[in-house]
Amino acid sequence: MDRFSFFKDVKKHVSAYQKFLTENGITDVNNWEDIPVMTKENYLLKYATEETVREGEIGKCFLIGASSGFSKKGTVFWLKEAVNEDLYLNAVEESLKNLYSIDKKKMLIVVSLAFGTWIAGMQLACTMRQLAGKTDYPLTVCFPGLDLEEGAQIVKEYKNIYDRVLWITNVSNIPIIYSLLKDDKKLLDGYVYFPVVGEYFTENYRESFAKKFGHREDEEAALWTGYGSADTGDLGMESKNTIRLRKFFMRNPALCKEVFKTDDVPMILEKSSDAYIEIIDGNIVVTKDQLIPLVRYDTKDSGGLLEKGKLKGKIPEGLFNKLPETMLYVFGRVSDSVVFYGTNLKIPGINNFLNSLDGSFKYSGLFEIEEKQIEGITIFNFTVYTFDGDKSKEKEYKDKIIGFLKSYSREFNAKYDNLVKSSKIELINVNVKPISEKPSVKKHKFIKG
Repeated sequence: MDRFSFFKDVKKHVSAYQKFLTENGITDVNNWEDIPVMTKENYLLKYATEETVREGEIGKCFLIGASSGFSKKGTVFWLKEAVNEDLYLNAVEESLKNLYSIDKKKMLIVVSLAFGTWIAGMQLACTMRQLAGKTDYPLTVCFPGLDLEEGAQIVKEYKNIYDRVLWITNVSNIPIIYSLLKDDKKLLDGYVYFPVVGEYFTENYRESFAKKFGHREDEEAALWTGYGSADTGDLGMESKNTIRLRKFFMRNPALCKEVFKTDDVPMILEKSSDAYIEIIDGNIVVTKDQLIPLVRYDTKDSGGLLEKGKLKGKIPEGLFNKLPETMLYVFGRVSDSVVFYGTNLKIPGINNFLNSLDGSFKYSGLFEIEEKQIEGITIFNFTVYTFDGDKSKEKEYKDKIIGFLKSYSREFNAKYDNLVKSSKIELINVNVKPISEKPSVKKHKFIKG
């Protein structure tokens, strides 16, 4: 896009944006970097919705959807126009054809997401219904929503009719689905695939559940995801080659650290051409034309842009030649961390560690942290969900988690034992529960509260 032409158009026709610029002391702009960054708080929640749309365009709205699946606090209700839906459908259709051959194989698609006003759930349901009803693809769809037991009942009943099942859901629902299907050998023999939404997950997690569902460990499409939000729409989607690149980084940690400055391997995606993306202070910032146009909008997601040229000679040539020139990488929400007495601990790193434990731990892939105060002292309670709920493993889990955090963070290592000694109370506790007791949720958060 021509960024400056777009900026001038929004400045001229969107009253909220005119006020936003005036309040930030902006009258004219010669450098793109001088344009203030907008956020949910300083723009979307500050001005009336009708002011954030171009004059005279409110009538284009065909859909209202919420930005959050589980809390109305701070929710933005987004206005969408039909052309956005068409672009999204086309992108999803092409990805599903390339990854799962939906145009050739007889397939059952199960959508287990929150519906209501949450955009991702209803948009994917509508997209799948259109693909099944308005194309000649051999697709059947069903929408059990968050009733995962009903979804499992349908899959078991109709498994012999279809070549494969695509189960579209949140990442954190997969362990629950596994517990519902694990007694049926056919369903754990490379039959069920998971296009997923809503949460960052590690490559270790993908490979763990690929094996559980009978796929090759390195099967790229066993779990697959795109990246975007109710705010911005589609910003990127994984391809088999970006997933292969992520796996290569996972198996070559020195290169991962060289490229990303961390041991954590981000999600790597083919970038959408419908938005201008820049990285400011490690956050993904988006400029995109839509019914509510966004100019330098901070998504509060952590990530960056990866230039293919920087990988020349460092990755296999066959893979290098298949990659796009610029890729988007994502570490997840900036808020996906817990602060332990001033030390920032990343949730995905903890989950990745738990997934790496040997099979005797029977970790389901899901845990939660709850921060509590006891007589003024902050403690952190972990609930670890396992496939057997073996409470005799609680001390082992606790020792493993504390040991990992000490190795992960020198700051944590320096603090933990002294803080426990001073406070005379255990600052980290672990409770093990069976995954069957974990209800499906609208959108899982590892951090409770």
